[in-house]
Amino acid sequence: MKEKPYRFVVRLPTDMKNHIAEAARHYRRSMNSEIVARLQQSFSGIPDDVSEREIQPPMHYQLEQMFKRNLTTEEEQLIRTYRRLGAEKRAALLKLLH
Repeated sequence: MKEKPYRFVVRLPTDMKNHIAEAARHYRRSMNSEIVARLQQSFSGIPDDVSEREIQPPMHYQLEQMFKRNLTTEEEQLIRTYRRLGAEKRAALLKLLH
């Protein structure tokens, strides 16, 4: 039995909607397919630090720093990498570590 897709309503700024529509026309697919393709691409693999900073909300870095005052640079990198993993990969890593 085929899984029924989840329906989700999103409010987009007009400019973004226009960009999505233009990209969808370029790739000859629906706006929904364009959005899904771009989301899948953005969640595939572990993003690098530059990609991560591009999608962070304002003040995210400063707030994170407040909670990580005693961590080494290496420990911070491990935490960032762990947080970027999907749920299955996180579970596998934790199982491996135990």
